[in-house]
Amino acid sequence: METTEKSVVRRFYDIVGSGRPEDLDEICSPGLVGHAGAGSNLAELKASIGSFLEPFPDLTADVRYLVQEDDLISSWVSFTATHEADFAGVPASGRRVKFAEWDLFRIRDGKIVEITQYCDLFTIMSQIGALPTAAPA
Repeated sequence: METTEKSVVRRFYDIVGSGRPEDLDEICSPGLVGHAGAGSNLAELKASIGSFLEPFPDLTADVRYLVQEDDLISSWVSFTATHEADFAGVPASGRRVKFAEWDLFRIRDGKIVEITQYCDLFTIMSQIGALPTAAPA
């Protein structure tokens, strides 16, 4: 049976995939603390997700693992998307990307109060043609 905390995390990825980061208010504490790619607070988390959805509007999450210890949920997620607008200075390529992300959530009273995000940006940059794929012979 899935815990309440895991359900909150699954809802997080549903909201990200819906393209409506403003809906994160539903499951995030106003005092959310963010680390790494999540920004430092709820406003920065929403902005970060929103800026990622511009070049990858069809972003889809496949939640591979959710591991819980007390109020902490660790997730490993595989994302797929199409590169449809500038990303990190790279013009839209139309290429499909697949990359992984690891997130750590702290859930209290049904709300995300802390989040740390690590996204595999190297893989994304390689797949959109921003990095060489092989060393010259």
